[in-house]
Amino acid sequence: MQRRLNSISLRDLNFYTIVFILFFTVIFSSLVIYDEYREFAKISNDSSFNMYIAEGQLHGLKGRLIKVMVEIATLALILFGFIIGISKILNSMIARDMERFMKFFESAHEKTELIQPDELYFNEFKRMSGYANEMAQTIQEQKESLQTLNAGLEERVRFKTQALQIKNDALEEEQKFSRGLLESHKQFIRYAIHETHTPLSVIMANIELFSMNEGRNRYLAKIEAAVKNIFSIYDDLSYLVKKDQIEYPKKAIDLDEYVEKRLEFFDEVAHFSNLSFNYLRPEFPAWIQFNETKLQRVIDNNLTNAIKYTKNGEEIRVGVECDTQGCRFWVESRSQKIHDPQKIFEAYYRERKKTDGFGLGLSLVKSICDEDGVEITTLSDSELTRFEYHFKKGNLENTPS
Repeated sequence: MQRRLNSISLRDLNFYTIVFILFFTVIFSSLVIYDEYREFAKISNDSSFNMYIAEGQLHGLKGRLIKVMVEIATLALILFGFIIGISKILNSMIARDMERFMKFFESAHEKTELIQPDELYFNEFKRMSGYANEMAQTIQEQKESLQTLNAGLEERVRFKTQALQIKNDALEEEQKFSRGLLESHKQFIRYAIHETHTPLSVIMANIELFSMNEGRNRYLAKIEAAVKNIFSIYDDLSYLVKKDQIEYPKKAIDLDEYVEKRLEFFDEVAHFSNLSFNYLRPEFPAWIQFNETKLQRVIDNNLTNAIKYTKNGEEIRVGVECDTQGCRFWVESRSQKIHDPQKIFEAYYRERKKTDGFGLGLSLVKSICDEDGVEITTLSDSELTRFEYHFKKGNLENTPS
């Protein structure tokens, strides 16, 4: 019932009003007619009264009763029509005022068309029109303000976009120029590395020939040590330039034999720095599956670092060990303590700024070990510094027996 009342319309209300008025009109006229009829029946049934009333007079009373009933019914119909007319007029006036409000709210989202109070009949609706017009004007003002703000924002966004586009174009030009410089720089390094190899090879060959014919010479030994350092730097640069362009296939390498050859290569360099190597050979075969170029970078950088940082007159201990888990290559010596063992593997980092070098060697070693799954262990205190590289068993496949 409550839901039905909440959804009733003006048309439904008009219909229910007519039914209600008709119902009460019929009840009212029926009661009046019934009351007149009771009076007539009372007179007709009174025997003492009938003795004095002629039959013609009784017939006249019946006619009068019928006339009264017709008059009452006619008056009831007239009253019903009058009330219905007034109800219709009032309902149409209310409906017109409500229809004006409906049009106002339906068109409010497109344009603001204010309600004129003179168009309405009832004071209550006129007051409501004032509130509605005030609300519409406020909404319109806010809409205009938002439109103005939006136009300003669009202009600012367009200006910022143009500025960003200009900066982006300039940045693209700078990036293009930088890429050109970088490519030229790489190309220069490639040419420089390529052209450096020939004179270095000539120098080394002539040093060996001179030593064979004339014997060892302390000055020549210094030249040989310096050239071998240059060779190590050359190999690092060559690997850095080529590592992203070519593949480095793995093969079976005898780690014991390979480390021994590199120690022989750097022996003159260590001797020139008043140092010496002490190599601890493995008890079992030390075959690993690795790329020779990458392995040389790992071993050479550790040997040259040991020569560079070991205290004067000390011994550099180098070892290779093998077990069921894999093979380990390690280098240890007496040197200053490394304060941040993890940071030394970062590119361009050097703990002692006065030491020669670019800080790229260990960074290169770290990248190779990460690529090939080699574990690095670093230990350093005031007495000893040790670098250890563990080549896992997974790397020991297809090796000679």
